[in-house]
Amino acid sequence: MVKPSWRKFVFAGVLGGVSGILALTPLGLIPVPNLSTYATTMHIPAIIGGIVGGPLVGALVGCVLAFFTMHLFLGNLVACFLPRIFIGVVAYFLWKILGKGNLGVVVGSLGGTATNTAGVLGLMVLMKYFTWEQVLPIFLVNGILELLISGIVVLPIVRIVLRKVKVD
Repeated sequence: MVKPSWRKFVFAGVLGGVSGILALTPLGLIPVPNLSTYATTMHIPAIIGGIVGGPLVGALVGCVLAFFTMHLFLGNLVACFLPRIFIGVVAYFLWKILGKGNLGVVVGSLGGTATNTAGVLGLMVLMKYFTWEQVLPIFLVNGILELLISGIVVLPIVRIVLRKVKVD
């Protein structure tokens, strides 16, 4: 069994703090013209945490993100927490499967983003908070915008962090 290092927990804490800042300020919200009113960049620290620190770090950062965004979920904590815990986990495994190179980082960031968007919206529909007709425009506008931003932003950040930060 792999024993988590204190550095991973510190790294998770720093990225969790970034998630909190993104969640509680306009920095994490991009205005869009649909029911949600915002696309998000708040999931990006969980993706970075998963790729750089591993699935546990990604899950912890995603959990922190969920905590800071509970007020947005109409009391639906399952849709708030479950997909967000898996953002960094999915990103990590896609990155690892694809050989830990640039392609893996980009695909991992896209997978983590898709996990967040599809997971949250899908659970909100399955739990009857919204209908498919209501979430389809959100999925198309927000999902595409979030995928583009994640695909562009995560790679250079991960490359820098992998070079400069010793997590293990």
